[in-house]
Amino acid sequence: MPEEDRIEKERRLLVYILQNEFLTVRFDERARLIYLRNNKGGRGNILASPAEYGFKMVFRKGQDWEKTAFLKDRSFTVIQDGNRIEFMADRLQTRDGMADIGLKLSVQLKDEELMFDAEIKSREDGPITDFEYPVVGEIKSLAGGKPALLWPNQSGEKYNNIGEYLAGQKPTRMPSSQSLSITWPGTASMQWMALVDKMETLYLAGHDADFHATELRAVGGGENPGAVTLVMNKMPFVRKGEQWTGPTSLLKLYTGSWHHGAQDYMDWSKTWRPVYEKPQWVKNMTGYFIVICKQQYGTELWRYQELPKLYELALAHGCDTLGVYGWQEGGHDNRYPETKISESLGGAQVLRDNIKAVQDRGGHVTLYVQGRLMDITTDYYQNGGFRFESKNRWGMPCYEEYNKAQNSSFLKEYSHKVFSVACPSCPEWQELMKEKADLIASFGPDGILYDQIGGMPPRICFDKSHPHEKGKESLSATKGTTMLLGGLQAHMKEIGKNFALFSDHITDVYSSYVDCLHGIDSYPGREGSRMETGMNPEKPEKVFFPELFRYCFPDVPITVCNPYPYITKRAANYAITFGFLNEVEVRYQADREDILADAWPACREYVKKVTELRKKYEDILGYGWFRDELPIPGKNPAILAKAFVRENKLAAVLWNDTDWESKTNVEVPGYRLTEVSTVNGTLEKLPETLQPQQIAVALYEKERQG
Repeated sequence: MPEEDRIEKERRLLVYILQNEFLTVRFDERARLIYLRNNKGGRGNILASPAEYGFKMVFRKGQDWEKTAFLKDRSFTVIQDGNRIEFMADRLQTRDGMADIGLKLSVQLKDEELMFDAEIKSREDGPITDFEYPVVGEIKSLAGGKPALLWPNQSGEKYNNIGEYLAGQKPTRMPSSQSLSITWPGTASMQWMALVDKMETLYLAGHDADFHATELRAVGGGENPGAVTLVMNKMPFVRKGEQWTGPTSLLKLYTGSWHHGAQDYMDWSKTWRPVYEKPQWVKNMTGYFIVICKQQYGTELWRYQELPKLYELALAHGCDTLGVYGWQEGGHDNRYPETKISESLGGAQVLRDNIKAVQDRGGHVTLYVQGRLMDITTDYYQNGGFRFESKNRWGMPCYEEYNKAQNSSFLKEYSHKVFSVACPSCPEWQELMKEKADLIASFGPDGILYDQIGGMPPRICFDKSHPHEKGKESLSATKGTTMLLGGLQAHMKEIGKNFALFSDHITDVYSSYVDCLHGIDSYPGREGSRMETGMNPEKPEKVFFPELFRYCFPDVPITVCNPYPYITKRAANYAITFGFLNEVEVRYQADREDILADAWPACREYVKKVTELRKKYEDILGYGWFRDELPIPGKNPAILAKAFVRENKLAAVLWNDTDWESKTNVEVPGYRLTEVSTVNGTLEKLPETLQPQQIAVALYEKERQG
C-alpha cells in the first residue's frame, strides 16, 4: 500500500494513544498495534504497517476445528483510562456468522513495558484451541539497519537479517509459509524472542507460569517484503461456560542490548522456578561419556565387566562420568518401560561390582531409563499400560517410531519400533518412574538419566480419564511433566543426597528440576559464521547463539550433544567458551571399533588439554556465572570473548573461530589481569594474537575503588 494511502486510511480510523517517557504506542479500534516508537533514542515508528489482525482465535464448532473468530472495524467497545486501554466485545465475527464468545483485550503502558492481557468467556460448545495475542508487526528496521532475530530454539539461535531470511524461503499457500515457529516448553527453551538492530532492541515475552502449550512464531511476507511479524500463540482450550484469564505478555522497545530484556525474563522466572541443590560431583563434572551396551536390534557392544575399561577411555577424552544406555535386557530403544537386568551382559552382581570399580577409581556412573515411551509390544503395555498413554483429538494413542538399524536395510525400512507416549499427568506413570529409580539405585550408580522428559515438545492429551491440570489438554504434558520431574527430584534425594537426576533437551521449565542436561542441538555451526554475520548484519544466515539460554540460566550444567566417538577441536573450544560440558557417544559397532583403536588421537589429546584448562580455572568457569560479553569490549570480531564472573574475579574465554591469525584486542574495564593460560601453558599477559582455533583463558581481579 502506498504511504499516502496508508496515512489516509489511518485518518479514517479511531486511534488510541498510550505515551510516556519511554514509548509512544497507538492502537486502532480493532486492537491492532499501528504505531510503536522508542522515545529514548529510537528513529520513529518501527512498524512499516500494522499486522493484518490484532488477535486471532480458533475454535471448534461442530465438526469444524478451524473456525476462526475475528472482529470487523469498530466492533469493539473501547475504554481508555490513562495509559490503559480495554477492548471489549460480547460476540465475535466468523466468516459465516457470529461466534458466541466474549473477549476483553487489555493493554497497559507501565514504565518501559507494554503489557498485554486477555479474558475470554466462551458460550460455544467446542473448545477454543488457539489464541494469538499479541501480534507485533510488520517490522523492517529498528535503527535503520536489518534486524536480527534472537530465537530460543534449544540453547539459542540468531537469524541475521531475519526479514530477508524469511523472504528467501519459497512461498507456499500454507500458513507456515516464510515463517519460523517453535513450541514452548519443548523445542523453545524459553518463551521470549527479540529483534536487534545495532543498539535498538524489541523484546517480546510471555509470562505464563501455568505453562500452556505455546507457539512462538516469526512471520515474513505481508504488505512489506523483507518485514517480520512476531506472534505469541497460546493454546488455552477454553470450553463452554468457562472464563479464561490469559497470562501476561509484555513488550519492550529500548536502546540497549538484548541482555536487558533477558534479565527481565530471568528475574520473572525466579517467581516460579524452583531451585534444588545439585550434587557436588555433578558441579565438578568434566564430561559425559555415553555408551550403549546393547543396541535396539540385539547387537551387544559392551558387557558390564568392561565398564572400568570404558571409564579409562572416558578419562582419555576428558570425561569423568559414564552414561550407560542399553544396559537392560531389551537393549536401547526397545521394550520400554521394562528394566530387566541382562544376564547375557553379565547379570546384576557383575553390574554392581563394575559400577563400584569405576567409582573406586574416582569416576561416576549414571544408568539410563526411558521416562516417556512405552513399547506397544510389551506385556506392561498390553496388560494395562495403555491406560496411561496420551491420546490425540481422535482418541487414538500418540505413537512415535525410532529406528537404530545400521547394517540391515530390512530393519531400516520395514521394522521401526513403535512406542506410545505416556501422559505424564497420570499418577500411575509418575509412581512407575519412582519404582524404576529404586530398582536402578540397587545397582549402585550415582544417578539416573530419564530420557525425553527434559523438554520434548508437549503431546497434548485428550484422554478425559487422566487428571490434567485444571482439566485442560494444553496443560497435560507441561504441568504433568513438572509434577513428574518434581516427584523424581524429591525421590532422588530420598535415595541419597548425592544421587543425581539427568535428562535431555533444554527448557527453562523442566531444567530447574534436573541436575544435569544431556544437551540437544547445541553446536558450533560454520567456522567463522559468528564473525561474518557480526561484521555484515545484512547477510541472511542462521548461527547458533547459545548465549540466550546460558545468560538466563547459567546454573544448569549442560553437555554438548555429540553423536560421535570423538570430539572435534572446534566442539571442544565451543564447549569451554560457552560453559558447556564435553560429551562423547559410543553407540554402534563402528564406534566401538574406532574408540578401541584410538582412531582419533589428535582429537582425544586436544580435548583432554581443554578439559585440564577448564579444571585449572574450575572455581570460576565451573562455579561462576556465565555473563556473556559484559563487560568485555572486544575490538576484533574474529575473537569470541565470553565472561564468567564469581565474586571479585572474572574469567574471559577467548576463542579465535577462524582459519587465520587474529589480534586479541580485548579490554576488561575495572579489572586487573592476573594470569593467562592456553592449552600449552601459562602466560603473564594476553598474547597479541591467537592462532586459528586457539583458545585462551584470561583471569582478572576487580580493581579496588579509591
